[in-house]
Amino acid sequence: LVEIENTTNKGGGSCWDFNELQKIKNVCETNNLGFHLDGARLWNALVAKDEKPQAYGEIFDTISVCLSKGLGCPIGSVLVGDEHLMKNAIRIRKILGGGMRQVGFLAAAG
Repeated sequence: LVEIENTTNKGGGSCWDFNELQKIKNVCETNNLGFHLDGARLWNALVAKDEKPQAYGEIFDTISVCLSKGLGCPIGSVLVGDEHLMKNAIRIRKILGGGMRQVGFLAAAG
């Protein structure tokens, strides 16, 4: 599995060049590796680079986006991929603590 973060948390957020992402996808396909995007701040990258989300969906096998980063929602994230990959992915993600980043805000209200 190859995982890319876009935007990267380097110097306040840097965006990947889409051509570089396509080259990495080619390496993944050649070596039978999955390609995952940690797109917690993908919305910011799309605006900064004037790109379309559909292009990312075409090259990544799975994409995780955060609803609180960039969109201002109080909590939440979304994991997307084809039906075969999603069959167990959401269960495994929860076992590993995925989706719990903002839970402290909700607990503080109680």
